[in-house]
Order: sequence, then structure tokens, then C-alpha cells
Amino acid sequence: AMDTTTAEYLYKEVVKEEQVSEEIKDYAQAYSEMKPKEAAKIFDTMEDDLELVAQILLNMDTQARANILGKMDAEIAAKVTEIMEPEE
Repeated sequence: AMDTTTAEYLYKEVVKEEQVSEEIKDYAQAYSEMKPKEAAKIFDTMEDDLELVAQILLNMDTQARANILGKMDAEIAAKVTEIMEPEE
């Protein structure tokens, strides 16, 4: 059995994670609707948060992701791709 404090904490964490994933999906939708060159330009400036860039790209369809990665700075795109690599 779990005490109520722990249960409440875990519940709040799950709710927070769901809200974050909804925000990521919203970002992915917005960036998918932009011209790839424009989205790539924005992602290139987000070098301090490539984890977020990777999460957004992973929530896009493959074609949109490819179009944007293709327009990004090659070094940054490579770093983002490493972050997106599935865990083995």
C-alpha cells in the first residue's frame, strides 16, 4: 500500500508530464505548419535546448521532420539526431 502523500505526489507528476507532452504536440503542430526553412532557422538558434528541439521533431511526421532537419545547420542537426536516436 502507498501512503496518500506519495500517491498525491505521483499523481501530480503524471499530470504535469501529460501537460508537457500536450505542449510539445502543440509546438510540433505549429512548426509542422511553418515553412521548413523558417522552422530550421528557429531551431538553429535553440542550441542551448536541443533536447526540446528533439522532442518537438519526434512529435512530427517523418516528412516534416526530414524537411526541417535538411534545412538546419548540419552540426546542430547532427546533435539533434543523436538526441533523437532510439535507446538500445
